[in-house]
Amino acid sequence: MRFDGPFLVSGIAYEGNDRTKERVLLRELTFALGDSLSADDLYARLARSRENLLNLGLFNTVGMMPTFLGPHEVFITVTVDERWFWWPSPIIRLADPNFNTWWLTKDLRRINIGGYLYRYNMRGLNETFFAKVQLGYSHEFGLSYRVPFFDRAQHWGAEIGGFYGEQDEITVGTVDNKRVFLRSPGENIIDSWTVQVKASLRPLHDLRHSWRASWHKASVRDTVALAAPDFFGAGAGSISYPALGYTLTLDLRDSRTFTLSGLYADLLVDRYGLGGAGPDVTTVRASVQRSWKAGQRWSYGANLSGKASLGGGIPYYVQEGLGYDDYVRGYEYYVIDGQHYGLAKFNLLFALVRPANYRVEPIPVEAFRNLYVAVYLNAFTDVAYVRDDLHGAENFLSDRLLQGSGLGLDLVTSYDQVLRVECAVNHLGETGLYLHFSQPF
Repeated sequence: MRFDGPFLVSGIAYEGNDRTKERVLLRELTFALGDSLSADDLYARLARSRENLLNLGLFNTVGMMPTFLGPHEVFITVTVDERWFWWPSPIIRLADPNFNTWWLTKDLRRINIGGYLYRYNMRGLNETFFAKVQLGYSHEFGLSYRVPFFDRAQHWGAEIGGFYGEQDEITVGTVDNKRVFLRSPGENIIDSWTVQVKASLRPLHDLRHSWRASWHKASVRDTVALAAPDFFGAGAGSISYPALGYTLTLDLRDSRTFTLSGLYADLLVDRYGLGGAGPDVTTVRASVQRSWKAGQRWSYGANLSGKASLGGGIPYYVQEGLGYDDYVRGYEYYVIDGQHYGLAKFNLLFALVRPANYRVEPIPVEAFRNLYVAVYLNAFTDVAYVRDDLHGAENFLSDRLLQGSGLGLDLVTSYDQVLRVECAVNHLGETGLYLHFSQPF
């Protein structure tokens, strides 16, 4: 018998949350006890609630099962399969902007080694403790603690952390869009400290605000100040400054790991220096991403992002253009420094292996028995423009239109792991095969 509703949500039960508190799950549901919902609204809310729970990163699988108790009453069972929450993992990280740049030299000296220790879902409240010890090319040590909410309404959260780093080689600029290095073998050429506190507000499921306050201090050897006087600015050998930041995020994606449908937008404003010595720079960054599903196997999407830097005499230390976190596919071997940029990315995906969860019983640990696998064929094109008011004359890719296109194969698997292999050609006619370990945008 089919019931058309409306349906009163008369009960909600949770299964599988051995560690996670029920109030953490309840916060992600887009329905509540006593709601009266039409059939279409009920199924839409069940689907979005499932996506919200998966996007916490705490569960391998999430099930939302409605049981109809009559023509106008429904009972909902939420079933989760919890992940492994202790993650002592090794660090094997390249010092170069991406794997492809490192592969050109295969310089083992440019590999960072060490270990992370993550403790997710502490106290069953989705709190996260993080510790880092990294040696090799650069030495880095850090601690942080994140509390997603501390008030009864679960709207306000906080985070605190501190980091120290040192290394014997740094990038002090770019010429012909290749990095220029200074090295001091056997001794540190730079050391830096950062302490940060953050407050966050999540008034709605998909809307977040965060405010950051931090203190930064760094110093370099005299050789850096002499060879690259604009590294800190005015030939300074050290820099120390406070910084303030604000982020506004709207997240309506189906998955934060690998998006197939939904909308994402953010706005980031950062202020470096508050008067006195140090930088006097404000940066504004924004991005909008939209993805659509077209049937069971097809998906397409676009991402528009940009950055503007305001202030005079911007030190190289706080400047970043394209070639690091943001990049144009097909230009992986280049760093395109600049104070301002715009970037557009377009994707067309076809699921060669449709997303599915597989149960692997021989695995001895329950948290790893559910294996998620999806494989996509990816056709893409990127367009960008970087403006460099300081060193554009030294870099031929600045102040001109950049364009890269190609085909790729994307593997998405359990615990938010993504592997992309892409063949791309840029506007210079250069073709390359590139490897990445994150979603395209």
